[in-house]
Amino acid sequence: MAVMISSRVGHSCKQKLGLTGFERAARFLSTSRPTFTSQPQKNQMTLTEQLRARIEVRGPLSIADYMRAVLSSPSGGYYMHKDVLGRQGDFTTSPEISQLFGDMVGVWFVNELKKFYPPSQPLQIVELGPGRGTLVADVLNVLKQLRGKEGLSVHLVEISPEFSRIQADKLCQKGSVQKSSFFTEREMTVNKAKGRQYEVENANPQGKTSSFSTITVQRPLNLQKKTESKHYQRGVMDDGTPVYWYYSIGEVPNNFSCYLAHEFFDALPIHKFKKTAEGWREILVTTDPDRGPDYFKFVISRFGTPASKIFMKPWDEREEAEICPESGLIAQQIAARLEAQGGVALIIDYGSKGESGDTFRAFKNHQQVDPLVSPGTADLTADVDFTYLSNAVADKALTFGPVSQSYFLKEMGIDLRLKVQRFNGCCLKAVLIDFLIKLLEECPIEEKSQLESGYKMIMDSMGERFKFFALFPNVLKDHLKKFPVAGFPKL
Repeated sequence: MAVMISSRVGHSCKQKLGLTGFERAARFLSTSRPTFTSQPQKNQMTLTEQLRARIEVRGPLSIADYMRAVLSSPSGGYYMHKDVLGRQGDFTTSPEISQLFGDMVGVWFVNELKKFYPPSQPLQIVELGPGRGTLVADVLNVLKQLRGKEGLSVHLVEISPEFSRIQADKLCQKGSVQKSSFFTEREMTVNKAKGRQYEVENANPQGKTSSFSTITVQRPLNLQKKTESKHYQRGVMDDGTPVYWYYSIGEVPNNFSCYLAHEFFDALPIHKFKKTAEGWREILVTTDPDRGPDYFKFVISRFGTPASKIFMKPWDEREEAEICPESGLIAQQIAARLEAQGGVALIIDYGSKGESGDTFRAFKNHQQVDPLVSPGTADLTADVDFTYLSNAVADKALTFGPVSQSYFLKEMGIDLRLKVQRFNGCCLKAVLIDFLIKLLEECPIEEKSQLESGYKMIMDSMGERFKFFALFPNVLKDHLKKFPVAGFPKL
């Protein structure tokens, strides 16, 4: 997640990987849940010290393990204990730049829902990685005005204690937010670290295991105890709409839902590979004593790793590649939910169709920096491979896009907010047009110039870089041919 700064207006891999491959990835990945506490744990090594110790004991880390630790470690993880957005942070996002962005996303959901889901039915809004809660607040504003609030509930997937606090302050009534009994704090002295094992499937025809066949993931210190409830926090908006927080999408109730992920997939851990004369090798991270204790460097594995054997094929023509198994797994979870209970999903992120080979980078103070220096002080990110996502969900969901942000927003009628009197071919009901005109009329004069500035930022500076990608249940294929999805080319 990284974009140069501006001000918020109006609001303070090409290869196809089958299911078996993703199941292998799930067993391979270290998926233990970190400790989620409101304050960093005391009397522990710094994040850099932890990484150096892990490398000293186990050898170089995959970039995926490095990213996971740097971004979400309870002791110094980048997202865990501070607000990293805005002028005082390291990057900003389209919803923070202009309310226009959230309005158009809200209009899109209303327009698609009216084709196959009546307003009288309950509706879950599920956002993955909601940031400050700005986007979901704007989307909810549109939904409530055009569709109503009856049966509406909000479900946020957020692992950061700091961001969940910021979201609660923005969305909920003061005093209504409560911690759930899902987790109960435990004293570090009474916690016994236990291992959790993940099996990696081995292609050995004799069924013999290899040294890579079992991976043990240690339980983090001060792990909190699970009870019956699945949300860890809940609150109520001013109009009575309930809001719930979860640590993973698997804990969200599986009902008809609108899924939203904005700059979420780009922060998921990636594996990097390079083709050599001996075959595909994984790029790893190790210490760099020549530069100092806060510095790390890339090295190439001497032999094939479990990840290179699972994800890369000898006939792959690329010279280097980035694979994000976790993105495929999450996309599959969303697709399975859409297939079982219905709904629609919208993914917004920067990325490509897999043609980019080296996109791993870091941002600090709105500038690109070395991702291997002072871990935990900068945002780590990599482009999303939308072809990889499409292949991951092909058996369960229809996919649309990716299309550029500027294309999508124009198709959805963003120019109307700036006095363009048509929707550029987007067939929305007159009530949606009336709604946007009303927003324009109610906008204070001093904010209109800011709206124009925000418009230019999200349409020009970020318009081609960011992509929109949608998922619908396969069962709607014929229906969506008759009633095309707004903002995307027809089927």
